[in-house]
Amino acid sequence: MSCDREFILCLALKIEKPDHRMKKMPFAGTPPVVSQPWSLLFMENQAELPFEGFKRFVQDPLETSDPVSFSRIKSIFLDSPAAPSDPFRILIQRLTGEIFRGREARDHWHQILLHKDDMQAKLGRRVTINVCAADYFDAIGSPKVQRVTGTATGEPGPLEGVINREEWLNRIYAPGYHVEKLKEEMLRAKRYKHALSAILLDVDEFHKINQDFSFKTGDEILTVIVKIVKKTVRAVDIITRYSGDRFLLILPNTNKREASELAERLRANIQERTKRISGLTSGVTVTLTAGQSSKEDKSAEFMKSLDHTLEEGKKRGRNAVYVCEGC
Repeated sequence: MSCDREFILCLALKIEKPDHRMKKMPFAGTPPVVSQPWSLLFMENQAELPFEGFKRFVQDPLETSDPVSFSRIKSIFLDSPAAPSDPFRILIQRLTGEIFRGREARDHWHQILLHKDDMQAKLGRRVTINVCAADYFDAIGSPKVQRVTGTATGEPGPLEGVINREEWLNRIYAPGYHVEKLKEEMLRAKRYKHALSAILLDVDEFHKINQDFSFKTGDEILTVIVKIVKKTVRAVDIITRYSGDRFLLILPNTNKREASELAERLRANIQERTKRISGLTSGVTVTLTAGQSSKEDKSAEFMKSLDHTLEEGKKRGRNAVYVCEGC
């Protein structure tokens, strides 16, 4: 080959033009590494996501005990275009809308998992992670104020304002807790000679909601209802779980008229607020009964009167407030 032909060939090889024939040429040395999309990497290696803490804080607590929540979390990361640099921030933000970063987000997530264990132990059933996360922030108050603090060494400190087990018992809605609290408040009302009323709230056709939609939707509805009640009643009022889809509100220093007015506000607010839940454009209705205890009443008799009034009222029509005349 002449020098001129060699020179022309060298020039041709330096031209940066795509050529399918170049793909067939063997690599000299180590071939280049082609990065995979985040979602493909996740699907091929679901045993361990490539971020610190996934196995400890997500996979181990949820994969076996709550596969529905675990799948929900996986879908959150599959939607991400790239591997997350702050995964716990993404988790909390997608589940609740709250924004925390770094260790603060990780510590809140850890507390959410503990909160989930407490809720499930008291309710006697599985509760999805999104419901637990929302209820956790509602229970500790405004997360914008109650932040995670650090120690002098830079290690994550305890959460300020996080409720302990005893405080959680005062907030939980477990069946049977209403008996103890109602007896206590009726004795106090007799001792100090003040009025005591109660409201029994029943979610209309709750079993049908679970069948037509899902238990996840049912959990969301109960969470929304509890939040509405908390924001409507006073700090001294007590919310307890009467049964699966019924709640008992114990109202110290409240007469029958005031209790019935409160019940009507709750009925209207619950129907309006639950319209925001996906698939429930008409909202969820509740039937309530309000009554005032007398000095002669025992807690069991008072509850029996409220329950009877509620059942008779539902026969006449749901989505209404009925006053217990015998109370």
